Amino acid sequence: MLLLDRQAWLFSVKTFLAALAALYIGLAGNLSRPYWAMATVYIVTQPMLGPTRAKGVYRILGTIIAGAATLWMLPHLVETPFLLSAAMSLWLSGCLFIALLNRGPRGYAFLLAGYTTAFIGFPAVTSPDTIFDTVVARSEEIILGTVVAVLFASLFFPTSVQPMLRARIGNWMGDAAQWCRQILLRGQAHTPRNRLAADLVQFEALIEFLRRDDPRHAGAAVSMQRLRERMLLMLPVLSSIADRLGALRAGGRALPPGLEPLVADIATWLDTPGRSTASEYAALRTRILALKPAVDGELDHLLLVTLLLRLEELVDLWQDCTTLQAAIEDGDAPRDTAHYRIRTTRSAGARHVDYGMALFSAASAGVALMTYCALWITLGWEGGGNGAMMAAVAAAFFAAQDDPAPSMLSFLLWAIVASLVAGVYLFGVFPAVHDFGSLALVLAVVFLPVGLLLHTPKNALIGLPLMVNLVALLNVQNTYNANIQSFINSSVAMFIGIGFAVVMTRLFRSVGAEWTARRLVRQGWATLAEAAQGRGQQDRQQFAARMLDLLGLLAPRLAATPEGSDIASVDMLTEARIGLNILQLRRARHGLPPTSVEAIEAILDEVAAHYRAQVAQRRPLPAPAGLQAKLEASLRRVQTVDAGKARDEALMGVMGLRFALFPDAPVVDSPAALSPGLPAPR
Repeated sequence: MLLLDRQAWLFSVKTFLAALAALYIGLAGNLSRPYWAMATVYIVTQPMLGPTRAKGVYRILGTIIAGAATLWMLPHLVETPFLLSAAMSLWLSGCLFIALLNRGPRGYAFLLAGYTTAFIGFPAVTSPDTIFDTVVARSEEIILGTVVAVLFASLFFPTSVQPMLRARIGNWMGDAAQWCRQILLRGQAHTPRNRLAADLVQFEALIEFLRRDDPRHAGAAVSMQRLRERMLLMLPVLSSIADRLGALRAGGRALPPGLEPLVADIATWLDTPGRSTASEYAALRTRILALKPAVDGELDHLLLVTLLLRLEELVDLWQDCTTLQAAIEDGDAPRDTAHYRIRTTRSAGARHVDYGMALFSAASAGVALMTYCALWITLGWEGGGNGAMMAAVAAAFFAAQDDPAPSMLSFLLWAIVASLVAGVYLFGVFPAVHDFGSLALVLAVVFLPVGLLLHTPKNALIGLPLMVNLVALLNVQNTYNANIQSFINSSVAMFIGIGFAVVMTRLFRSVGAEWTARRLVRQGWATLAEAAQGRGQQDRQQFAARMLDLLGLLAPRLAATPEGSDIASVDMLTEARIGLNILQLRRARHGLPPTSVEAIEAILDEVAAHYRAQVAQRRPLPAPAGLQAKLEASLRRVQTVDAGKARDEALMGVMGLRFALFPDAPVVDSPAALSPGLPAPR
């Protein structure tokens, strides 16, 4: 229960004291709006130190950018209200577009820059000559609140992000090991694969927080980055192993001699807590190499060869993961030589980016703000500027959601509650308050319990709008000057502004989870078609990162997709595996004879055509029957190539495509059956 959570109470008390310190300094310094320093403390402070520092840095940066933009727009356009509103709306859309493309903590700077211009600019339209002082004051208040928040978080009971990070990594490794053991020991794989991918999407933000958590542990961020890279590749490798073992065990057959004890020992090795020894790892590698049969045309031998190659990748990846996990627990950079080599290049291609949806969401927020401003200007409503500010906040803050309207309605509800509480304070309590000590006592009655809500992300969706709107409506100054008419006018404008943003969002922006899931799946198909045509990202790790990033975005939406939807049957992890096999074939071509290269090019062209057809028809389609024959014919050709890395990669690529695209097709058992058009029944 939240009321009995000691950590939540500690967080609430610490944040309240920081907010009081920021308010006191603001009042003592005679800042124009000292309550914004107090609100900033509640916005910036997070339960852990790393996120608090990161959010503080980006909040200051976003405020400075917004101030500069307002200084340019307002003096030039204040005489033309519609043009000023249009400029503010375009600025909001532009900043929001950039923020949506940066899903990590950096995006907060652009999100803040977008709607802060409304907070600075709209109240100053009646006195544009004071805009420079307003920008400076706003910047001072934000910087003051941020500095105080970070100082309190750093000096008083600081909470490192590392324990939570270690727990998250441990849970992920445990789930991956469980899934792998289920595969190897012939059990049913119950571990949700989509959840593993979704967790990896969140690790990028954790890396950013880890960098800012403690300078002494900066090396751990490097280890975390390398660990994430290997985790990304482990999922398709495990999926490939499951397919190969399933084919070898088809019809109740026993595994080839020596393979059953090997997979059992690998499962036991994965189940061993802590870092495995170098000798255990080397022994498993030696046993894998010893089991490799000659490539002689037998499909079972081809399956066994490709399975053993994938098992090599698995033990290399797992050894690296356990080593890196230990380095992160120690707060160090990686100390051992990597066993699984990854060419790491930092590029935007490693992350899925939906430019169209980002543009649509950003434009919708700008339209909502512009429409409200047009109504405000037409009515000549003197207090309508407060509504414009809140319309900008509501439209921008939830823009990343598929359907922002429910969250915006919740925001409106808690804004109404905040106004009622503020009214009680302003006209029932504050007249009896005459010093800062008594002010702190009366505020503690509400602020401490509400602060508990900010300790957990789920409750923060209630606590943050309640707290920030309450602080803004209280408008604490050095002198008591509350006016009921002004208060009601500001509150009503705030409700209308948020409500207007909700209506506009419901009309033009809201889409369901299934709609977004279909869009994400189509973009995944398009990426595979580009890779098959040789125009996609050619680095294996980068491609895996992009596809699994997309899978992480897709997983919660597929869970919300209605039963029976054809899109719910799409397994994006299988699609990611297909993409990696495509890249392996493209890389293997350079070491193959011309006839094999031509055959592989024909296969890739047909794979590209298949995925382009799925994109065009917006639904999954069965792979063309002729492609199966071409894949099996290519297996026959590739096995005659001299042994080496090119042949191994070609075998893995062709075999991977064969079983990923045709998982239910009969498995052939003889060399003759590998000829095109002659699939033998099981």
